[in-house]
Amino acid sequence: MDRRAIIFGKKIVGRKETLEYVAEKYNWQNIVVGISAFFGVWAWLLGRLTGRKCIYYCIDFYSDEVIEGFFDRLFIYAERLVDKFLCKHCDETWDISRRINEGRYQFCKFSADSRIIPLCYPPSYFSFKENNFGNKIVFIGLNPYGLELLPKNIEFEWLGKDKLLPLEILLNRLCLCDIGISLWKKKGNNYYGDPGKTKLYSACGLPVIMTGNTPYATIIQKTQAGLIIEYSEIDLQNAIQEILHNYNFYKQNVKKTWKYINADEVFKNI
Repeated sequence: MDRRAIIFGKKIVGRKETLEYVAEKYNWQNIVVGISAFFGVWAWLLGRLTGRKCIYYCIDFYSDEVIEGFFDRLFIYAERLVDKFLCKHCDETWDISRRINEGRYQFCKFSADSRIIPLCYPPSYFSFKENNFGNKIVFIGLNPYGLELLPKNIEFEWLGKDKLLPLEILLNRLCLCDIGISLWKKKGNNYYGDPGKTKLYSACGLPVIMTGNTPYATIIQKTQAGLIIEYSEIDLQNAIQEILHNYNFYKQNVKKTWKYINADEVFKNI
């Protein structure tokens, strides 16, 4: 008997929602997917109990650089043990970026036989407002990565400062902004994973300013849909001025990124 796919994961914009979308679009059956090591364990258990194919979708790898104390060290050690177990015992492993295996090999001395499934979004997330020519900078997230570098006199909106916004509200407010920023100082999970905020800016038609930590930086560079900078105040100020002075150029280039972040394109051959 064919049974609908089950997706285990935390509802963070772009991961669980996207897999639920493609599972329905392509009529996935008799599989269970666990997003992250924690939910991967539940997916593996249910898969074995019900005879479904089990897929572990790895979205995180934490390097030693982010360890700041005993509990960080304990958490990362446990995460790596679970990751290794799931890679060996699940029917299939998906990695959100090629760098996941780079981290496994460097820190754990093994590599998984995995398929690369980058973060992407359903087509309903995409929008493009032609008449945005203001100077409002926007940042999504609970933690203020890079915000200390912002000029004091710039118009700025922090979405998610206190709590995550409902999806529809988040997308609508993003579309009214002008430039998205994604800045990271440390080479942590942002380097090995595939952070969603930068791709969400692109989906909503915004040029971006970002550091080169993440795999998506190569797409931004290739499409010229924003600027890649070093983690410094002067670099950020210069990048803001460059985009504002040539806004239409960067704005129109954002559409070139969509084929890389559209779930229909990413999953059409899976």
